[in-house]
Amino acid sequence: MSMMELPFKNGLAGDRFRSLTINVRGDVLAGITVAMVVLPMALAFGVASGLGALAGIWSAVAAGLVAGPLSGSIWSVGGPTGPITLQVLSITQTHRLENGAPDVGFILTTVCLSGVILMVFGIGKMGQFIKFTPYSVISGFMTGLGVLYMLLQLNPFLGLPGASSISDALLEFPTLLARADPLAVMVGSLTLGIVIAWQKWSFVTWLPAPLVGLLVGTLTAYLSGWEIPKIGEIPAGSFHFSVPDVSLVEAAFVPAATLAGLCMFDSLLTCLIVDNLTGTHHDSDQELVGQGTANIFAGLMGGMGSATNTMPCVVNIHSGAKSRLAAIVMGLVMLSLVFGLGSLVESIPLAALAGILLKAGYDILDMRVLPVVRRLPKSDLLVFALVVVMTVFWNLLSAVVVGLAVAFFRFVKDMADRYKVDLDRRTADVQFEEDDLLFAMAREYAKQHRIEGVGLGESSGRIEQQVRERILIVRPHGPLFFGAIDWLNETVEHLADKDVLLIRAQWLDELDLSGAYALGDLIEAANTRGVEVLMAGMSPRSRQLLEELKELDRIKPDHLHERFSEALEHAVQIVQSTIVQNSSISTAQAG
Repeated sequence: MSMMELPFKNGLAGDRFRSLTINVRGDVLAGITVAMVVLPMALAFGVASGLGALAGIWSAVAAGLVAGPLSGSIWSVGGPTGPITLQVLSITQTHRLENGAPDVGFILTTVCLSGVILMVFGIGKMGQFIKFTPYSVISGFMTGLGVLYMLLQLNPFLGLPGASSISDALLEFPTLLARADPLAVMVGSLTLGIVIAWQKWSFVTWLPAPLVGLLVGTLTAYLSGWEIPKIGEIPAGSFHFSVPDVSLVEAAFVPAATLAGLCMFDSLLTCLIVDNLTGTHHDSDQELVGQGTANIFAGLMGGMGSATNTMPCVVNIHSGAKSRLAAIVMGLVMLSLVFGLGSLVESIPLAALAGILLKAGYDILDMRVLPVVRRLPKSDLLVFALVVVMTVFWNLLSAVVVGLAVAFFRFVKDMADRYKVDLDRRTADVQFEEDDLLFAMAREYAKQHRIEGVGLGESSGRIEQQVRERILIVRPHGPLFFGAIDWLNETVEHLADKDVLLIRAQWLDELDLSGAYALGDLIEAANTRGVEVLMAGMSPRSRQLLEELKELDRIKPDHLHERFSEALEHAVQIVQSTIVQNSSISTAQAG
């Protein structure tokens, strides 16, 4: 079975767990490799959150052992992330005890509650909305993340302290080479070179390239006795169960909902990136359930929140993982470090890890779009560039939200333009048919009532043309939504000198609140000007909505017709009656 094949169907629990045995050796090695990647991030994010390094490790444990088997993607690997860390830090800073220490009880209750909210999102099928994310947003997110990760790994790759932010990394960039540690550069380059070469030319496919590179880089530094920055001492802890305080749920709801929202966007967008890299499709709702369960577990164990993390996922893919066993192994490795086995990895050089992560960052870049980026449609290029820049220089969540907003408004604009084109095309297609039918009705009505020449005179033209000029036919179609109602507002200007407004609604299958009220406003404008309003061919769905909104009350009951021909005949009768009436008045005034 190739790496890109799904070994089971999401949602079938039996198949899900039986699949754990399809690639045991490869998944175990991939899990160990991923653990080495997750470890420094878990330590750093734990410290940055204000809860300590162990909080980060427990989050990684939860992500592996709990979210791993429940995830919506084979390659889903989680842990603490940047957005999650910032949210937990803000909670830590705003909720403190009287002695100034962080209110751990409140924070852990918030983390658990965020997990409950995520599970509700998943059970409520809210994760499916991620499939509406435009590719320009996904591609921009991928490319921005790749650039961000590579820039942040340059310092450790060169043996320098890691930059605290992307702005610091860019400010330090001109002097990096002058300050680089040659020994660290050698270890990092050796690791990176092995990762690239192993993936291309090795026949030992079961041994993941990142793990081989990490082992070679670590052994080289250890055997040579080089003093370069390493992972260092890993704090050991013991089992400590924290019970959430139910009385704090109301106060914790808003920060918990924010934490859940960050986790949802972070996780599901990462899953989209995984889909793009593997050609598979994840289960968004299942992913939310898995991450929600993991957050509950993390909160109970004293950890911070977690989410599916792009970098470990990419490493997992390229390490040859084929089932969720890799994530479980990652969790077991992290758990072993909690209980005292941290000394086994304390000597890993940060430069070796940076070499692996530089390659992973490059792999995240969307090489499908970057070579043709100049030829993208302008609207897609705008969204892509905006998301890339905001991902690198601002934050991931804001980048995605702004990208989605721009893409949404672009979509609405495109749909509105297409609606108007379709409206003009339909008018051109049916207008001759409508005119032929109308003229025939007008002639027949005139003959039956002998009004052909009543008061019209030669300069007034034929009565058929007079009738046509006094009837305004509008043809709303498709989904009449908020982005496609401008033409209805413009139609009001054409009501002058009209006797009848005929709304041909047979092509109107759907309308939203804006469309319903715009249609109602047009009817009211016609009523105000003394123009009779007829409607024909309305679907039951549209009729029900207009009735519930009381907009149909603006039309006389006998002016609602099932067939257009009936409505058109009614319109002709109204207009010709008006013509006769006006002609009689003119004749009386002349006499």
